[in-house]
Amino acid sequence: MTDVIIKGGTVVTMDDKRRIIEDGAVVTRENKIEFVGKREEAEKRFKTGKEIDAGRKVIFPGLINAHTHMFQVLLRNLAVDAPLLDWLESVIHPALFILKENRDDIHAAALLGCIENIKSGVTHVVDNHYGGGNYDAVIEAMIETGIRGCLARGIYELNVPEPLREDPKDAISDCERLVRKWRGAAGGRIMVGIAPMHPCNASKELLVKAKDFSDEFGVIYHTHTGESKGDQELNVKIHGKTDVELLKELGVLGPRYHAVHSVWVSKAEINHMAQAGVHVVHNPVANMYLGSGVAPIPEMRNAGINVALGTDGPASNNNQDLIESMKFAACLHKVNKLDPAIITAQDVLEMATINGAKALGLEGEIGSLEVGKKADLIIVDMEKPHISPVHDPVASLVYCANGGDVDTVIVDGKVVMERRQIKTVDEQKVIQKSYEVSQRLEEKLKI
Repeated sequence: MTDVIIKGGTVVTMDDKRRIIEDGAVVTRENKIEFVGKREEAEKRFKTGKEIDAGRKVIFPGLINAHTHMFQVLLRNLAVDAPLLDWLESVIHPALFILKENRDDIHAAALLGCIENIKSGVTHVVDNHYGGGNYDAVIEAMIETGIRGCLARGIYELNVPEPLREDPKDAISDCERLVRKWRGAAGGRIMVGIAPMHPCNASKELLVKAKDFSDEFGVIYHTHTGESKGDQELNVKIHGKTDVELLKELGVLGPRYHAVHSVWVSKAEINHMAQAGVHVVHNPVANMYLGSGVAPIPEMRNAGINVALGTDGPASNNNQDLIESMKFAACLHKVNKLDPAIITAQDVLEMATINGAKALGLEGEIGSLEVGKKADLIIVDMEKPHISPVHDPVASLVYCANGGDVDTVIVDGKVVMERRQIKTVDEQKVIQKSYEVSQRLEEKLKI
């Protein structure tokens, strides 16, 4: 890969000093950032390479979508206005019965999901795929599209229809296969994690064995935790405790554990999570869409918990626009606490960048624009009627922009989207294929 010289725009670094550089430049060499600074200095030092004019635009670190389910692009709006457990039972699980038998359909969905993330400024996606198969197809889609990604390998054991249940031994064995085959693939872009779906969908033995696996292989443990009142009631019925209390008792909580959602958690449970070094993945749009509740994010942040940001799946959000999710994350907590300063634009941009990197153990590699880090960055066109004039680039991104304003995306030093055009795969063919698959799926579901 040749050098890429991006110059003329405002650079929002998200480094330790949170520097914002006017008339700045970023230069990449191979897959690393070589320079971050003023345009004038870059023009003196770097004479050759692919030049990208970012004048009147803003350069940000690539965004990290810390939780989604990309296969759900095929299921947008097939189940609306329903609570979580009803929503899963009526559409998501029946759809999985069908999709688990067709690898090509999952691959098509994952391709579209990756494209949607890239076009929304996401350079790293954590895809919690589940349903008993086709995991390799998701990773292959990540590699083809050029995105950086982590497959959080989902496991259902209990309280789901029989076709989705797995023997824990078989599921963990397959997770080991995926780790050995794919971890570090595509020049280091690919990660694999283990992901029992909910504590109420797992035996205590599985929850502990997943922790042992996470420790042995040094991978993330990614699980829906305290998502809704209904799943907490089910967990108490099965295990006698709410999610976090159970996980604490079992010794599962730790610095590789991702507590996805964490809506229904008590003050005591927040303290348990903080003491264990747990990372929370906040999914505000899905929590609102499913009527699950408001996660106590301000309290978690005050306790010192690292909070990352996710869109959740396209069927419980209806898109994977992480920029939109940043605005929702800020506004939800402002109105919930009647305090406009409780969560700031800077706070949610941190959730979508450096905090997501910390959750993955990658804060030394991605999440900010610094010399020596991986060259993952986005250029956002803010010369738009709904954004300009730009007085504060961070606030303009969070409160005014949307995923459609992302102009260019670079992952691992490679331009994967330029001027809204995906460079790695044929976007129109992927969209057409998704239509064909979704129509067949809808017919089989008889919705």
